[in-house]
Amino acid sequence: MSMGNVSVFKRLLNYFISPTLVLVDLVTSAISKNFGTRPSSNSSEQDHSYLALTTIREVNWADAQEALQSIRKRVFVEEQGIDPSDEWDPADQDAIHILARHGDTAIGCARIVDLKKIGRMAVVKEVRRRNVGSKLLRFAITRIHEAGNMPTLGAQTSAMGFYASHGFLPNGPIFDDAGIPHRTMTLTGDLKKTLMPLDAESLRFDTPNLLVAIEPQTSHKEMRISIPRLSDEDASWLTPRLCCYASSHGAITLILQIPEGEVRLPLESPDNF
Repeated sequence: MSMGNVSVFKRLLNYFISPTLVLVDLVTSAISKNFGTRPSSNSSEQDHSYLALTTIREVNWADAQEALQSIRKRVFVEEQGIDPSDEWDPADQDAIHILARHGDTAIGCARIVDLKKIGRMAVVKEVRRRNVGSKLLRFAITRIHEAGNMPTLGAQTSAMGFYASHGFLPNGPIFDDAGIPHRTMTLTGDLKKTLMPLDAESLRFDTPNLLVAIEPQTSHKEMRISIPRLSDEDASWLTPRLCCYASSHGAITLILQIPEGEVRLPLESPDNF
């Protein structure tokens, strides 16, 4: 194993290092060949129909406090057991708040502090897995870009794959916030390179020396991508791009197969979105 390969392997691990989220199997073969089918079209149509009736709007704390507190109390205080004294802070008064509603029902929220830091993202349990979290995040990213800033956030480690699928890269060590492990993530500067395109043929065309195989049909909503060699520079932008590609094809876990082993990256948060 070359020193360069060791460096890349460690870089990939450092993106999502958490004992409960990243499993590394040092193997040289045994790629699964049992593929299932993509999510049913009925499920996709239902999600699209639901999102079509979902509105995302910027609100202020004074006008929408009741709805925002209701969502965050259900998700953070009641579900995750966060102490109320940690959940409510003075930043709420001046933050930009984003509220998702389905009809008249408040279903999700987020906030932006100092016109650059995204936080307090939550979606009520009943409507998760319907891309409401993605819609909230994209709205926040656009709002921050309009202010001329680069988005950053403190992600719960259980949600790092979700943020990576939208172009965010880890920056710095894991830290504790309200008893939950977090890690700072920043949106990569080269959005074109990171997020687009999302089709296999374009990925192969753009990175012919990196990708051996993309398997769009997955088993248990897992997508496996084999990479024969990967430089540090390529790892920094390709990893979130592949997360985005896999997520857009219905996978909830991306398996990166590199010469040194196998890295599993979760693409959806099991708790919030």
